[in-house]
Amino acid sequence: MNVEKALLSARTRLADADFEPALRDANLLLARTLDWSEAQVLARGTEEIASDLLAEFEARIDRRLAGEPVAYILGEKEFFGRDFFVDRRVLIPRPETEHLVEIALRLGLPADARVLDIGTGSGCLAVTLLAETTDCRAVATDISFAALRVAESNARRHGVEQRLELVATDLASAVSLQNFRLVVSNPPYIGLEEASTLSSEILEFEPGTALFAGPTGDSLLRRLLQTLSALQSGTPLLLEVGAGQSDAIAQLAEVSAFSLEEMHADLAGIDRIARLTRR
Repeated sequence: MNVEKALLSARTRLADADFEPALRDANLLLARTLDWSEAQVLARGTEEIASDLLAEFEARIDRRLAGEPVAYILGEKEFFGRDFFVDRRVLIPRPETEHLVEIALRLGLPADARVLDIGTGSGCLAVTLLAETTDCRAVATDISFAALRVAESNARRHGVEQRLELVATDLASAVSLQNFRLVVSNPPYIGLEEASTLSSEILEFEPGTALFAGPTGDSLLRRLLQTLSALQSGTPLLLEVGAGQSDAIAQLAEVSAFSLEEMHADLAGIDRIARLTRR
């Protein structure tokens, strides 16, 4: 079978799926199978595919039709212009989280600044901030040892492993907070009450401990602000929050050691990044 026919067959199967996967998924999965770029897949339609590679491609399509996200099948996801290793041990980085990086970089970091990333998962925040700077150092925490192994792989992939310390702990309970110049976090913020509204791709494949935070999704925020009260005055904190949680973070900030400076909306117009400052 040639490339064009293999793509046509795969796209037809994807189009019939109930959960409406993108037809482009076929391009991406075939490109990975053939070790080509997506452009090569689209330009070389008449080339024949070896039988073993065709079987490999069809197995990947089967995984996609079973609901497995493309990022897990490929084993990586782009974030802020870099590819990150991902698998079912960590959440798949989302585009809205890139806004947190943009805001952090606009704040400006001294050359020798120390950054704390709480709940690092794949390490996309800490690794990206280190890759975008020269002499900054970071500490990244996660309660999951398995997630920290993924973050470690991504730090090596992007050449920042010497500037990143990984700590297995709940939030930042095992970290001395006195010398950080910036704290970032994309904590779990989906409520268990919302679980029924999520796609099977999320519910069945992404780690629940990195998704859910109590019935309404904001149960972790209060504890996080309490934990970080030991930061030095003036230290900025950037938090990704869920849709509709801007009021909750404002109310929590009022009774905490932090001031809520502003909310930043994502491209969908949803308040997504809270910028706070330790009073």
